[in-house]
Amino acid sequence: MIEEGAGEAANGFISVGGASTPEIASDYMKDFVAKYTEMFGEYNDESNTKVYALEYILQTLKADPKGLTDIAAFKTAIDSFAAPNPYMKGDAKLSYVGTTSFGQKRQLSVPLVVNEYKDGAFQTLFVATVD
Repeated sequence: MIEEGAGEAANGFISVGGASTPEIASDYMKDFVAKYTEMFGEYNDESNTKVYALEYILQTLKADPKGLTDIAAFKTAIDSFAAPNPYMKGDAKLSYVGTTSFGQKRQLSVPLVVNEYKDGAFQTLFVATVD
């Protein structure tokens, strides 16, 4: 879509998006991408960040089921929560962040993938995390 609108001027466009690159995506994530593509005809890499939300909620409730009806219990679980990240290869963890910016953990930690558009495709420049 960017190439259709900007043509060659799109080269060098830098964006933050996705939450996974082919290099770090687990087989589980690759299956998600394949199913999404099958259902909708093409893949939108912004979906990578959205896939995390439900997983975080379910895993946080698994850590403390009282959080289902008690928001204070849910917030307490957030502070020490960590679970395996099924969307990335290796030993990556799901965790909440935000202490540095907001003084409390209330944000979902997803990899920040910085891409550059070049000659018809996005190329990963680097993957970062925040707190």
